[in-house]
Amino acid sequence: MEYSNLNLSDDVFKKLKDMVYEISGIFFSDQKKYLLETRLSKRLSVLNLSNFEDYYNYLKYSPLKNAEIKELLNSVTTNETSFFRDMPQLEIFVDVLKQIVQSSADKSFKNIRIWSAACSTGEEPYTIGILIKENFPSSSIKFEIIGTDISEKVLESAKKGIYNGYTLRNASQAILDKYFEKTDDDEYKIKDEIKNMTVFGNVNLIDAKEVKKYGSFDIVLCRNVIIYFDAESKKKTIENIYESLKQGGYLFLGHSESLHSISSLFKLVGLGKTPLYKKE
Repeated sequence: MEYSNLNLSDDVFKKLKDMVYEISGIFFSDQKKYLLETRLSKRLSVLNLSNFEDYYNYLKYSPLKNAEIKELLNSVTTNETSFFRDMPQLEIFVDVLKQIVQSSADKSFKNIRIWSAACSTGEEPYTIGILIKENFPSSSIKFEIIGTDISEKVLESAKKGIYNGYTLRNASQAILDKYFEKTDDDEYKIKDEIKNMTVFGNVNLIDAKEVKKYGSFDIVLCRNVIIYFDAESKKKTIENIYESLKQGGYLFLGHSESLHSISSLFKLVGLGKTPLYKKE
C-alpha cells in the first residue's frame, strides 16, 4: 500500500489537531496541516491503516488507544535541541545560579532545584549539570536537576545519554574529554557524574497535577516551548510553572518568547535577548 499519496482531509485534520491540542496543548494552525499529515503518515503505515480517518477512529476507540496516544505525542512534538544552546542565555543562568547559591549559603539551605521543562533528549539538563560542575566544583550544596517531556520516546533517549557530534557541536574538546566517554560507534556517552545529577520524568505542562508532583524549584527553564501553544495553553503552562516555583524563583524562556499579553504573574528582570522572569 502506498502511504505517501494519502491526503489528510480538512475535516479529519480538524479532528486530529483538536485531539492533539486537548491532550497536549500543542496547536496546529491550518497552515501546518501538511506538517501534521507528514508526521502521522508513518503511524498509518505501522498500523496498516488505509486513511487518516481510520487512524483517528483508532485513537478514539481501539483497545490499544492509550499506547497509540503516546506514539501520537512522540510524532507531533518538535525535538530540535543541542548542548550549550544559546550560550549567552546560559551565561545569565550561571550568574543567577551564583546569586541563589550565595543566598542559600546565607540561609543555610542544603539544596537547589532546577527544572528543565520539555527537555527533549536531555541536552539541556545535562548542559546544566556540566555548567554546575564547572562553576561550583567544591560547593556543599546539593543540586537537583529534573528533566521532563511529554514524549516518552525522547525521555528514553535522554536516560541513555548517548549523543552524536552534531548535537555536541557547541562543546569544546576539553568539555568532551572531561564529561563524555567515546563509544565504539564514534558517539559520546555522558559520564555518570553528570547523569546522576538528573532525574527524568514524563510531564504534560498543561496538566497542573502532573507538574505539582515534582515539587517546587528555584529555577525553571522552559525555552522554545510555548511558541508551539495557543494563548490558552500558554496561559495554563505559565500558571503551572508559576505555582511550581519557589518565592523569588526564576523562569527562563527562549530568546524569541515573552509573557507579554500572556501573564502578569511574573516580574520581568531580564531584557533584550535574555527574557528572565522572577516570582515575587
